[in-house]
Amino acid sequence: MKELLNNLILSAKHLQILDKVLRENYPPYRDIAIKLERVPLFEEFCKEIYAGGKKGGKYGYNRQMILGDLIQYVLTGRGYYFAVREKGKKEYLESFIKIIMYVCNLLILMEDLSVEINLRNKVLDTLKNELGDKFFEDREQEEAFKELRRFDGKILPGTRIGKKAESFFDSILPKRVGCVPELLVYAYLIRKRYGYVIPLLTSQRLLGNNGDYIIPPDFLLLRSKGEIFGLEVGTGKERQIAGFSTVTSIPVFTVGIGSPERPQPYRCYKCGKWIAYCDKVIELCAKNKDEDQEYFDCGRCDIVDDYSECPFAVYYGDAHSYNGEVKKAHYHYKCVKNDPLVQKKLLKSREHKVVALIPRVYGLEHISEEN
Repeated sequence: MKELLNNLILSAKHLQILDKVLRENYPPYRDIAIKLERVPLFEEFCKEIYAGGKKGGKYGYNRQMILGDLIQYVLTGRGYYFAVREKGKKEYLESFIKIIMYVCNLLILMEDLSVEINLRNKVLDTLKNELGDKFFEDREQEEAFKELRRFDGKILPGTRIGKKAESFFDSILPKRVGCVPELLVYAYLIRKRYGYVIPLLTSQRLLGNNGDYIIPPDFLLLRSKGEIFGLEVGTGKERQIAGFSTVTSIPVFTVGIGSPERPQPYRCYKCGKWIAYCDKVIELCAKNKDEDQEYFDCGRCDIVDDYSECPFAVYYGDAHSYNGEVKKAHYHYKCVKNDPLVQKKLLKSREHKVVALIPRVYGLEHISEEN
């Protein structure tokens, strides 16, 4: 991620240098640049590139969406040039899939700030010190930061934390968990044979008809015989889907990772952290050998000798969760391996119950792969 972001900064720096030199040495350029900055609402427009927080309303701003869009642009707006560099050779596509999945793992691990209190505070303080006034859009966001900084607990389901503080926490991360399933769906589609994929992840509004707009799905799927399908990642967007389909006559399917009842990624209900994808699974996905399974049996792993300490090994079932209650959920196996409930179930089970997650896409059951 470091090198990806460094190159993103270099691109921005290159453009900044061009603008600076021309502005200082070429009057026609400087005159147009001044006119640009005097366009009505130009400052509001700039908040679509970076904003110091998260706020709703007509003139609201969503830093988490901006950060997520930038990451997704790098992968879906530029990365495909790398993926198709040598036609007929799979090495570049396989590396591209691995890059996407490792980036997803990094995004998942960023979510650990919700439970790693000291690390969260270090991130908050570093952002404040290095970004200065730009870290806050207004006084309200600064107060939300202070409220979050005072909160000395884990941010988990059911945690009592101020609404402003939690909203500000959302704003420092790229689309909290939202980027991951979208990118994993993209990685899945481009290695299968469902058609040609048009990612619309960074196109949340399609403009036309004299300023009117429609909200598109996350992907369009172009298939043979003129078929076009829309794919929306995640549930609960029925009105949005209906609006797009009504205007365009393009059917839209809801898809996701895992299952509608238990969408991935999962939070471990013992440590409170999210569960990432292991090297073996990433290797299988890159080579398209996952066989559309949702789990990989850790007993078959040829990378790790002892999965009992593997940070990716998962147990699903009853165990004592972080609040002491028995909950049927997904857990890091290393977090619950000594739980009597877990030991009892594993002892009685006829099949292996310690697995690694595979990001299988649901919702494509009625769309067949093409030859």
